[in-house]
Amino acid sequence: MAPKQRPRAPESWAYAYQLNPPQPEPRFAKVKMLLRCARLAAQRDGRRWTGQIVMEAHITHILVVTDAPHEVRAVDRAIDAELKRLKMGFAITGPARVSLPRVTLGKRAPRTPTRSGGRSHST
Repeated sequence: MAPKQRPRAPESWAYAYQLNPPQPEPRFAKVKMLLRCARLAAQRDGRRWTGQIVMEAHITHILVVTDAPHEVRAVDRAIDAELKRLKMGFAITGPARVSLPRVTLGKRAPRTPTRSGGRSHST
């Protein structure tokens, strides 16, 4: 009898928008809404797509993780348009394969405490 093979985890890819100079959080209201809507639409379609705004002292990032990096999605076009409307200078990195831990749907991975005790801001 052949050993049972575990199903392969779907590949995940990450890419980022890099906004320089960094921008204040209130300017991102519409971008946050776009990220939230895109995540919900992907979930309904059984896909992976999530985005997060990360603010640092010298640059702001919008990080995206997806299972379909080469699909030009409406949300990417909408984010581009909103950043241009706000006159924010930005660059987009190419997609890079990332390894994510396998998680059972419906359960969150355990949180690991941050060293600095900082807070993360969800979209």
